[in-house]
Parts: sequence; C-alpha cells; structure tokens
Amino acid sequence: MPSRPKGARERPHLEKPLHDFRTLLQTLTDQDGTFLVLGRTDVGKSTLLQNLVRLITARRRSVAVLDADLGQSTYGLPTTLNLVRFSPEVAPPTPECVASIFIGATSPVGHLLPTLVGCRRLLDRARQLRAHSILIDTTGLVEGPLAVEFKLHKIDLLQPAHLLALARASELDPILVACARRADLHMHRLPVAPAARERSAEERRVNRREKYQRYFTDLVRHRLRLNRVVIWGRCPQRSGRDLTGLLIGLNDEQGFCLGVGLLQDQTASAVEVLTPLTTVRGVKILRFGSVALDTDGNEHFVPAREW
Repeated sequence: MPSRPKGARERPHLEKPLHDFRTLLQTLTDQDGTFLVLGRTDVGKSTLLQNLVRLITARRRSVAVLDADLGQSTYGLPTTLNLVRFSPEVAPPTPECVASIFIGATSPVGHLLPTLVGCRRLLDRARQLRAHSILIDTTGLVEGPLAVEFKLHKIDLLQPAHLLALARASELDPILVACARRADLHMHRLPVAPAARERSAEERRVNRREKYQRYFTDLVRHRLRLNRVVIWGRCPQRSGRDLTGLLIGLNDEQGFCLGVGLLQDQTASAVEVLTPLTTVRGVKILRFGSVALDTDGNEHFVPAREW
C-alpha cells in the first residue's frame, strides 16, 4: 500500500449511498431523534420526508416535521418556516400546524441569521412536543462557499443525530467531508430517485404564485396602530417607492407568525394590511419582508436597502 505523502491530510471516509431504504427505516424506527435532510433542489427531499412520515406513523410513533424550505414549502406559505406534527392516531397522516416563523424571503441568501434563528426556535418547539422523531427539510442551497458555511452552521445549531444526504454526484461532498469527523452525527448517503425531476426557475415561481393565490383570498383590511403593536427589525422609510403588496408577518407576542398580510398603507402611527385573518387581536409584532406581490400573486423582490 503506497504511503501518504508527508503532511497530506487523510480524506475522511464517506459512506456509499444506501440503495435499500429498509436500513434507513430500521434506524428511524429503532432510534428517536432529529433527522436533517440535505440536497439540491428537486432531488426528492420533501418526497422522502413524506414517505418517512407515513412509515413512522404506521408503526404507531409520532413525528414532527420542521419545513425550512422558504421557497418551496410543503406545509406553509412561501417566505415562512413551518412546524407541523403527525399523530399515529390519524390515518392517513394529516399535518397539524404547530408554529410558523415569518422570514419574508424565498431564499436564505440575505437572510441567513433570521433563517437560522427561526429554525432553532421551531426545533425547540418541536422538542416540547415529545415526538419520537423530528424530520427537518431544508432548501436546495448547498453549493458554493456561502451555501457550505450556511449548512454547516445550521447543522451545528440544530445538532441532528442523523444527516440524510440526497446527491446526484459529488455536490454535497464539501459539507459531508466536514461532517465526517463528528462523533455526534450519523450520515446516510441516499440515491436520488429516478423519478425526481429538476424543475425550472419558472416552474418554481408558478408554484409559489399558486400558493400565494390560494392563501390571499377573502381578505380583510386591518389598521394596526403602532401604539399597540411594535415593528421587529427594519421598517420601510418614506422613500417614495411604492411598497404596496409588501409581505408583512403578523406575529404574536412570542414572535410566532399568526398570518401574513399585504401592505396597503403606512403612516407614522399605523400600518394597514390586507390579510385572510378575520381578527388581528393577537397580533403584537410586525415584521416586514423583502417580497411584494401584485394583484395576480406575482413576486417582486424588494431588498431592505431599496426601502
């Protein structure tokens, strides 16, 4: 066996992909804990989680899902993080919404810290549920220096016991190599299902638009006085730019999202929104987003620097 050159670093061993999901299922059913799914967009992360939910609940075990995919959320509105739980007593498995966090963007880029904090807050809530398993879905942001740093910090913050990696080739290796030496993390490399199809950016935009259209129906106009609610974070200044339709998180006193509104007017003393919420009595905190919608549900990105 040839010797390694002096000073060369040994490459950590990466497990070969599991082509039999029975091994993974046995791990899930035999061990409680937190499982984080990692992979590019359109490799089947959400489908894998849905299948796991069905299999876990079929074995009379409870499961919570932390949906952290801001752009293509399975269980909530785009621009939000969502926590749902599934009871083994309900068949077929039906998600029960537990809590949401409004980020106000469809990608973590430019919102890295709020996204990480929001994920951690929802994980804390999930652990309070005492579910046997917690499954975490993530965005497809996995390639490039920023993506790698972001995912490594997310893994460090959420501390999953298991990492489920769906990869077509070597795109996840920079993350997996860094995690290979962690004694507290078990990695499982999984093949991408042949049926998984990469969607175009336009298809993903259409999917978000349809979700916006379904959510923003039967709207009620509310005037929120700023002597009764507070603004969390940055607030648009009167710069002359029309911000009508800017998404606003309508949060409770703990910062969890009760609903999302569309900005209609803003003065020094009040903010007016359109929202499906029939009452805003529980709204205590407003959080402005970076996405505005037109009347057809089309997105317009409005970074805070343009306010």
